[in-house]
Amino acid sequence: MPLPLIPIAVMALGAGAAYKVHRNRKKKVMTPARQKIYDHALNTMKDPAGLRKLGEAFNAQGLTEQGDMLTKRARLRELPADVKAGRRAAFQKGMTLTNPASVEKLAAEFDKEGATGAAAALRKYAQGLPRKVA
Repeated sequence: MPLPLIPIAVMALGAGAAYKVHRNRKKKVMTPARQKIYDHALNTMKDPAGLRKLGEAFNAQGLTEQGDMLTKRARLRELPADVKAGRRAAFQKGMTLTNPASVEKLAAEFDKEGATGAAAALRKYAQGLPRKVA
């Protein structure tokens, strides 16, 4: 009785292995060339349409983390002037805080929205603040 099940089991194992190989082949890695393009886009591109298009290209290549960050950056560039002013005021207020935990929390919020430069500056500031020892 178990003899007829052997070919079915072998086919199932083969199909599972083929699926796993196919799934892993779709995963893309961040090559040095892609990293250079990504860094250049984050640091110098001002055009929201270009950032959005590049973000879509990264997403299509399976690099969703980078694609999402580029899309967030495009959204930041499209914000109205009054919202940008409010964000700038929040950043400046964060640079006057004396509690490192509060500064880190604000930096995390800036990071979530794609403002990586402001987040990095806040983290650097927080590192220089004295830590309270309990």
